[in-house]
Amino acid sequence: MSDRKFLPLPYGYNGYEEIRNDNCYFVDKTSYLKNVLEGSGKVLLFTRPRRFGKTVFMSTLNSFLKINKDNPSDTSEQLRLFEGTQILKDTEFCEKYMGKYPVIFITLKSVDGDNFEDAYKRFAAVVSKVASEYKYLLESSKLDAEDKDKLKKLSDISFLRLFENSDYLTGALNTLSALLYKEYGKLPVLLIDEYDVPLAKASYHDLLKYRDYTGKIDANDTYHSRMVTLMSGFLDILKNENTLTKTVMTGCLKVAKNSIFTGVNNLYVNTVVSQDIDYSGLIGFTKDETNRFLDDYDLSEYSSLVKDNYDGYRFFDKEMFCPWDVVNFINESHKKKLNGLTDSINAGNYWIGTTSSSSIYEYLGYLTDKDTQKMQDLIDGKTISFSLNDSMNYDCLSQHKSDDFWSLLLHTGYLTLDWDKTTEELKKDGITNKDVFVRIPNQEILECFTYNIKERFSNVVRKDNLPDRLVSAFANGNTKDISDIFFDMLQKYVSVRDSATKAPLENFYHGFLNGIFSGCEGLITEFRSNHESGNGYADITFKTERNSKAVIIEIKATSKDEEMDELAAEALSQIEEKNYALPFTKVSKITDIYAYGIVFCRKDCIVTFKKLK
Repeated sequence: MSDRKFLPLPYGYNGYEEIRNDNCYFVDKTSYLKNVLEGSGKVLLFTRPRRFGKTVFMSTLNSFLKINKDNPSDTSEQLRLFEGTQILKDTEFCEKYMGKYPVIFITLKSVDGDNFEDAYKRFAAVVSKVASEYKYLLESSKLDAEDKDKLKKLSDISFLRLFENSDYLTGALNTLSALLYKEYGKLPVLLIDEYDVPLAKASYHDLLKYRDYTGKIDANDTYHSRMVTLMSGFLDILKNENTLTKTVMTGCLKVAKNSIFTGVNNLYVNTVVSQDIDYSGLIGFTKDETNRFLDDYDLSEYSSLVKDNYDGYRFFDKEMFCPWDVVNFINESHKKKLNGLTDSINAGNYWIGTTSSSSIYEYLGYLTDKDTQKMQDLIDGKTISFSLNDSMNYDCLSQHKSDDFWSLLLHTGYLTLDWDKTTEELKKDGITNKDVFVRIPNQEILECFTYNIKERFSNVVRKDNLPDRLVSAFANGNTKDISDIFFDMLQKYVSVRDSATKAPLENFYHGFLNGIFSGCEGLITEFRSNHESGNGYADITFKTERNSKAVIIEIKATSKDEEMDELAAEALSQIEEKNYALPFTKVSKITDIYAYGIVFCRKDCIVTFKKLK
């Protein structure tokens, strides 16, 4: 057992000051402070996946910049907090920025609610808490009575939560900026962490609310549209370059098409696909930082395990690891090693419980056969290409476009750019709606990817012994049971809006059945979807009853009830005419081949059957 002294791990910490005050292990990113504060415009937006360390870096900026309210010329606190860091070596830069600016630091990660009204109240609570940090200004001789009255109202959560006082909420940043400028004679620095969470949550709740709604939706009165209006007013301060020294924001998506950034000049956006070496290693752990971290806790022999499971991200020139995963792995593994339990050290999946799969769920059923093949290619370790939407919005999700689906996966960390295969045109001309090549970054994300793709439908199949009932019905030609089971599922889990897409109607229901059969593992074998068979491609085939029976399913869909019977007959005819049963006729063990034509119409279906052998 090692006699080395180990620093406490920053497990569960989100702030720079608490990490340093508790003498925790710290990965020094301070050298990037200069790039952020002296480069790339007055308004910067950094988008990275969840759990990549955005909040820690933002709090580092806050700690470095913020002025001492009791003694503005005193930087002793910064000298203590940043002792031994890279940035203190640049004395000229520190003299210019360290402890020299009033800072407004706000995080919007908790702004959520089942409806806009609830989210508004949480927004007000966040703003009120930030405003309360400046209540010391109520004693200032530089502020007049009107200034102090505004500050009192911003600090009053009950006042701010009233909708009739929304002007105070949306104008909060302008108010605080003006008050701080009066006090210190310097334009403040604004830091907004997780700026897009309110929009993401609003979009998600709208999708839930309108899933089964068939009436006309007022596009200007949805949760999301009202949140866009609120955010636009709140960020209005960014349109005036004479109110702030610098603004730095973080989030997952750029959402540039949303009106919240309309009129904002000098906006620099750095995403997971940006080609700027000044910021590529800013958020996340580089390979060297990760290996040093492992070595500092006597875990360097597990570097390959960590690489396979948590590496694989490429932010332009940097090979990146997810900090959340690395810290969690070291936290668990270091304890085990100290207690002689090295045999139980493994790579846990820490990311799966921290990221929402709701957005992915919303796309299931809308993807084309080509997209389904792309999913399989990714799972098989291959790269895929698509036209990147680098500025997609959360309100784009309701359109269910394939390229938006893949773009969402890239921005949220399920995929990473494969720079070696990305086109030379892309590298030269920038990244906006051009073909890119992506892959699943590592084993952990592969597990998350496959789990979330299957989860929406397969979990409902496992209830009430449905796998046994469903497979038994297919293995015995019991069309009534098959129809009854599918009908119940359609009523409960499928919205009539789910098929409201420009893609062929069959695509949704095909995806629906694929998800259902993924919950029947162990009862069926050799499940195939859109697999070459006979003279064409059968929609779904599988074996059951100890591989003695084969099932062939042809899917049709229509929006007209009167077409269902005709399409059902057409489905069975297609199975025979294209000879989908041919591969099964060559296997002597297969004694029965069952053909099914299944026709869907909104939340209804009919099932036809014919025994071929």
